[in-house]
Amino acid sequence: MVQMNDSNKFKVLTAIYSFYDLFLKDFSLACRKGCHVCCTVNIVATSIEAKYLLGSSFFDNPDPKKLLASMAMGSVYRPSLSTNQIADFCLRQEEFPPDTGKHGEGTCPFLDRVGLCSVYERRPFACRAMSSTEVCQNGSEADMEPFLITVNLAIHQIIEHLDKEGVSGNLIDVLNKLVNNQGINTDSSDSLVSNRALPGFLVSPDEQERFRAVMRRFADFQVGDTTLGSFFWDFL
Repeated sequence: MVQMNDSNKFKVLTAIYSFYDLFLKDFSLACRKGCHVCCTVNIVATSIEAKYLLGSSFFDNPDPKKLLASMAMGSVYRPSLSTNQIADFCLRQEEFPPDTGKHGEGTCPFLDRVGLCSVYERRPFACRAMSSTEVCQNGSEADMEPFLITVNLAIHQIIEHLDKEGVSGNLIDVLNKLVNNQGINTDSSDSLVSNRALPGFLVSPDEQERFRAVMRRFADFQVGDTTLGSFFWDFL
């Protein structure tokens, strides 16, 4: 993949988001404006997604450091492994350490008073990927077609690959690191995990043909005067 600065990565990231928006039109989903049962404090994102999110007008707040510090209060989910780390273990058919992260309670701090997302246009992929064919109720799980879960996982992996020199973690943790200029690292005192290059996709045999068709559409999707495939030629 071509080495890129953050600005160019943002262009690729937004193209991935746009591709996914079009892909979702193939599915009948119950999600509607104002539905926010799935909007919790447990969102995981890569560092490039967090950097992109910082460009939202939400952070025009005069003291974003204080704002984010207040958001970080309380328990939140923190992953033990990145998506591509888990995929690598699975592809090699090796056991991997159990996820020690525990889900916290509470709604996403980016929801406004009427339950709308205040950073909607720049929300990370984890938010975009959460959908359901049935209206969700508090305490219930989303109803999602298995193939959509497969594609969601693949897009998560691709975004991590785009940011393979970066990290993943709870969105609020990553944002706090960025606004406080603490550097993105994964030392022993950190709650972040290192990103990895994409080791391969996890696709069941009966989904292979359909998945390849989606990846061809993905590769042909325009990014300026080129395509997404030109950035991910090494595995598409």
